[in-house]
Amino acid sequence: MAVIAVYSMKGGVGKTTMAVDLAWRFSQTGGHETLLFDLDPQGGAGFLLGHEERKVQRAISAFHHNRAPRDLIEPTRFDGLSLIGADQSLRDLPVQLARIGTKKRLAQMLNFMKGEYPRIVLDCPPMINEVSEQIMEAADLIVVPLPASPLAARAFGFIRKELAKHSGHPPVLPVLSMYDKRRKLHRWVRENAAANWPVIPQSSYIEQVAVRREPIASFANWSPASKGFEQLHTALEIKLAQMGLGGTPPEGGPRALPQPERDASPAPAPAPASEQESARVVPIRDATSARRFDRPDAMQVPPPANEGFGRRAFSF
Repeated sequence: MAVIAVYSMKGGVGKTTMAVDLAWRFSQTGGHETLLFDLDPQGGAGFLLGHEERKVQRAISAFHHNRAPRDLIEPTRFDGLSLIGADQSLRDLPVQLARIGTKKRLAQMLNFMKGEYPRIVLDCPPMINEVSEQIMEAADLIVVPLPASPLAARAFGFIRKELAKHSGHPPVLPVLSMYDKRRKLHRWVRENAAANWPVIPQSSYIEQVAVRREPIASFANWSPASKGFEQLHTALEIKLAQMGLGGTPPEGGPRALPQPERDASPAPAPAPASEQESARVVPIRDATSARRFDRPDAMQVPPPANEGFGRRAFSF
């Protein structure tokens, strides 16, 4: 079993869209039975998959005892992808976890399901508290979407400080999200601080995910944004394999992927080379240990506290 947490301290960075897309690709492209566990009280993950909000707010009951999550698992309309949805009851989760007094309740819960779900994706709330402590204990990989903005850099600095408290924390992959090559700051960040990061370009098709309530590959798999997600998924699978968490899908390969909707309009022309470049993702490098990403020697020096979006600000 591999637990992949999509986490950001800052909201509005494309976190939920990324979590849903990765869960979809783990199940459909990778052929793994996958569980998407929504820990955000907003319940966005279930919404994007077309699920309606429960009339009875009981998501927090998953944390009452180790085996409780099984009662909340529901199938989605995509073969091999299951969901534990969120609701407003999770607003009390930090208090509930503090009352329980164990830092590994989430990890213990997920261990009970490891035989059924080789891939578990966590859509995490944008905060640092008892919940994030549990996530860092449970996750095998942490994916952090970050737009090219000073506030995102500041939020990532807080995450780095929090991770520094955990010796042997899980590998962390920052992702440059909502990238717009027309903006000077975005280009600078990509060429400097985010030179080795995966890139998800800004796209109207990503906005349509919330309107259509289905993953982007279902209706615009040819788009640069979808290709960016596809290459991010590939990079994560490579890293999981390096960590000994790759595994073989039970069915032995990809599932039958849904086809894009057909209409009378002509097929879109291939994206220009410049747009294709915007979706380029650099695979994760080999790890120097089982719990860290390798970085060039120049990035091993701890950054000054006020370095912001400087190149070294994102090394671990």
